[in-house]
Amino acid sequence: MNEFTFQSKINLNVNKVFDWHKNTFALERLTPPWDFVSVGKRQFINSYPLINGGTIEIRQKILPLVNLKWKLVHQDYSENKKFTDLMLKGPFKFWRHEHLFQEENLQTNMIDKIQYKMYLSNDSLNSFIKNKLYKSFEYRHKILKRDLNDKNLNENGNKYVLIIGGSGLVGSHLIPLLNSLNYKIIQLKYSSNGSENIISHDFHKLNWNPYKDHYPEISNEIANKIKFAINLSGENILGLATKSKKKLILESRIKSTYSLKNFLIKNKIKLECVIHASATGFYDGNSDIKNDEDSKKGKGFLSDTTEEWEYYQNKFSDIADRIINLRIGAVISRKGGFLKNVLLPYNLKLGIGINSNNHISYISIEDLCRSISYLMKNVNIKGVVNAVSPSPIKLIDIFKEINLIKKPIIKFNIPSNIIRKASDDIAKELIFSNQYILPSKLIKSDFNFLHKTFFDSLRYEFGVEKK
Repeated sequence: MNEFTFQSKINLNVNKVFDWHKNTFALERLTPPWDFVSVGKRQFINSYPLINGGTIEIRQKILPLVNLKWKLVHQDYSENKKFTDLMLKGPFKFWRHEHLFQEENLQTNMIDKIQYKMYLSNDSLNSFIKNKLYKSFEYRHKILKRDLNDKNLNENGNKYVLIIGGSGLVGSHLIPLLNSLNYKIIQLKYSSNGSENIISHDFHKLNWNPYKDHYPEISNEIANKIKFAINLSGENILGLATKSKKKLILESRIKSTYSLKNFLIKNKIKLECVIHASATGFYDGNSDIKNDEDSKKGKGFLSDTTEEWEYYQNKFSDIADRIINLRIGAVISRKGGFLKNVLLPYNLKLGIGINSNNHISYISIEDLCRSISYLMKNVNIKGVVNAVSPSPIKLIDIFKEINLIKKPIIKFNIPSNIIRKASDDIAKELIFSNQYILPSKLIKSDFNFLHKTFFDSLRYEFGVEKK
């Protein structure tokens, strides 16, 4: 039997540390981006995830077409002391993970102890597994400490956040973060079925169809506790820019925004703040001029779409104390969007480059979601907010920095004029817009960017330490 142990001290009492692990999305929040773990079915006991007999199924991607499937059962639950995950099905002959909590002078000694047995065992494989475990649990404990001490923590835990569009790239990262910060979540999820699906003690899912004049109803008790709404809905702009695609991009944004407001009115919900996802495509894409939140509108489909979208977003003034139009740049995440598409040839050890000095304004997925939790509590910020890193990067340098981490066997450059000719108008606006955009409101309010540079964002996604 092999054993692995990782422990660290947290400067909080054991009740707070243990309670954090009761959050429905604790596992999603703790999983490093490079482990490619997705959570499937959960079975709760009395709507709590850790009670004895509860199960969880996960899938771990190890190669492009190879996934490992796990099924774990929760055992040995003892309040403020321990709980255990035992593997029922999975890639090991035996796997048992004990989570131990020891209080010492108002601090908590957090211990993760894993016992495992492999089907094929040798020293090299065992060393590889332990190195992977060390790297993962170092990340887990770092996230745990940071979230428990986050200034944006919902201290009393009595506020709900309503999220629409929560199944996409941003929402799947945001929901675990907000849950980690002690918010209860209600997700409006697109469905033709109007029934309610209560998932757990801190997460409700309401089936919702923005294209129909039918809005799910919730109890007055919960409605009075919903203080924030995050609108992330809308058709993905990636894809062939046909007339029908463009129509769907605009229509999906307007209808979902309109439907969200009607849902809030029907349930008599008054918000402290509503945050609508918008886009940096609003700005001029053919200039080296530095743009901030006060800069003028540009030209093109994305700019026009953003302007009309924000017009409908700003109609929430009668039901929300603050409205924020969050103009989001290229989101850096290996799970989707800009970076995932760029990395495709690197799976074949092919490194590419595009000879273009156009600026790309981007933001790491972690900083984007942290900025949302920050804006929820900062009552002095409203209106347009640029959700981008303070350090835009040139397109040519993006590939140079990816090559430093991925180390491809073969490298080749693609002339930018070839890609321009092969791209439709939306792709040209996305790839070749020269947008030097600054997050002036976040900078002036002292928001702490964890990933100020593009390389910082890459390090986070690949788990590469600073040298």
